[in-house]
Amino acid sequence: MPAQLSHRETKALFIALADEELPAEKADAVRSHLDGCGECQRGWQSYSSTVLRLRKVDKQKAPPALASMVMTRVKRQRRFGLKKLHMMHAQYRLPVEILIPLLIAAAVGAFLIMSAP
Repeated sequence: MPAQLSHRETKALFIALADEELPAEKADAVRSHLDGCGECQRGWQSYSSTVLRLRKVDKQKAPPALASMVMTRVKRQRRFGLKKLHMMHAQYRLPVEILIPLLIAAAVGAFLIMSAP
C-alpha cells in the first residue's frame, strides 16, 4: 500500500508526475491521493491541462542577436555586480528583531561606561 501524501507533497510532485519522472511507487501514491482529494484533483486537472496546451505550442527559435545580448549583460553583471552588492542591503529595512537587541546592548554599554569610576 503506498504511503499517504499530504496536499503540499502531492502538489510539489505535479511537475515530476506530468513529466513521468516519478518512480512507480511515488506515482501510485500521488494518484492515490488524487483519487481521494477533490482539491488536489482540481489542481492536477488545471496543471496537466496547462502542460498539455504548452506542449502543443510550436517551439520558436530565439533571434541570434538575443543570445549575444544576454551574454553581454551577464558578463557586465559579473564584472560590475560586486560593486553594487555591498549597497544592496541599503534598500531593505532592518528587522525589528535585530534592532531591539542592538539598542539594548548599546544602552547597557552606555550605562556601563558612564557608571565606571
